[in-house]
This record gives sequence, C-alpha cells and structure tokens, in this order.
Amino acid sequence: MAQSIETHASHGELDALAAALAERLHLHNGSPWMNTAEAAEYLRVSVRWLRQHVHQVPHSKVEGRLFFSRTQLDSWLTEKRRS
Repeated sequence: MAQSIETHASHGELDALAAALAERLHLHNGSPWMNTAEAAEYLRVSVRWLRQHVHQVPHSKVEGRLFFSRTQLDSWLTEKRRS
C-alpha cells in the first residue's frame, strides 16, 4: 500500500516550479502571441487546416502576417467545446 507523503511548498517555490514546467513545455516564450505554425501546434491541427479555417479562428493580421492570442484561442476552444 502506497503511503501518502505530504509536502509543504511556499508560493514562491510553486511559482518557480510552474514557470520551469511552462518553459520546459515551450508554452511560455515571453509573448502572448503566436505565429501560424505555433498556433497550429497549440491547437493540434496542421498549418494547412489552420490556414483553410482562419476565418473561423480568432486572429489579428498586421501587414499581411497572422498573429494568434493564446487567451483568445483558449476562449474560442471553450466556446466550441461540446458538452
């Protein structure tokens, strides 16, 4: 039978651990914005699919370049989720 081990970590230690995990998972690159390839990877779709459906996906366009916000993509995915 496995014994439960209780540990007490400070908020600072937990924040540091979360930041290290995010960095390791490449989820935090210092910018809330992603390019098309990064957004496709984030959404787990192909770049081709994303380009074909870009009119459905929240994005910003600056000088012909597409940018995707993680926050907006998360909200969009939540709206599209089936119960």
